[in-house]
Amino acid sequence: MAYEKAVYDRVHQLLSQRRRAAFEEQARRRRECYERCPRLAQVDGELRRTGAGVAKAVISAGADRGELLEGLRQRGAALAEEKARLLRENGWPEDYLKPPFTCPDCQDTGVVGNRRCHCYGALLRQVEAERINRQSGLRLCSFDSFDLRYYSREGRPGDTPFEVMGEVLAYCKDYAAHFGLHSPNLLMMGATGLGKTHLSLAIASQVIQRGFSVLYGSFGNFVAILEREKFGADRQGDTLASLLGCDLLILDDLGSEFSTPFAVSTLYTLVNTRLSAGRPTIVNTNLTFAEISQAYTDRITSRLAGSYVDVRFVGSDVRLAMKNVL
Repeated sequence: MAYEKAVYDRVHQLLSQRRRAAFEEQARRRRECYERCPRLAQVDGELRRTGAGVAKAVISAGADRGELLEGLRQRGAALAEEKARLLRENGWPEDYLKPPFTCPDCQDTGVVGNRRCHCYGALLRQVEAERINRQSGLRLCSFDSFDLRYYSREGRPGDTPFEVMGEVLAYCKDYAAHFGLHSPNLLMMGATGLGKTHLSLAIASQVIQRGFSVLYGSFGNFVAILEREKFGADRQGDTLASLLGCDLLILDDLGSEFSTPFAVSTLYTLVNTRLSAGRPTIVNTNLTFAEISQAYTDRITSRLAGSYVDVRFVGSDVRLAMKNVL
């Protein structure tokens, strides 16, 4: 998949920041260790001199080169063993004085040998997701700000809006805490103003913090972006590939978009392709199954009904109640 130049530039900037931070932390740890255990500073100095001696011996042409090399290597091994012992005795792990790279495989260079590291691709997806998410108009939420007090306690015991939404909140928290690439798809259904967007964006916030790539936005906004890329002047982006390939896709407010054959086709592509690839999707809608069936094709409806966990939101418009209180 090709990305805009700005995405690659941002990835290189992030890698540079990670690598610089690793060396700065290494320098801080050295100061800490040398102050508490001055012998460590001496050992490190001797190791550097021994390494320089090995390098000189390698290129020397003397008859005693082999004997000299063996002596230097033995000296280096003894110093390395002493260094590890001193670190352990002072309560530090043996690798404490190595740079703590975010990615030890490439040491935050983005390259292993002559190939891009896996972390490079992950950063590309992360930066591209951030770029697309900025266009969504939505802002991440938290579970802590989801207030159950606005849901009625009236009704049959165990089936009041307060109790039902308490179970929904607990389910969404658990989903976010245990999210993985094999997590179920969710279909959040219910009338407007009941918290579907809030909880889906709270899930997104936690999943992003755990290092997964998440794309979120209204389905109508995604359709508009894809139309511009396919038919308009903005043909450099490849938002569809990002929507299909991200770890978690959140389609908010399904059914509010202007209904067109392109929108229906886009929805089928997103739902069906991600199902086939086993990538989780969350769909929010105010529509009932009957209304979904009427607005979209039977193929889409059957996939949403058969392959998504139905999460029902109940109660009266919470946003309206909150405004009245304020």
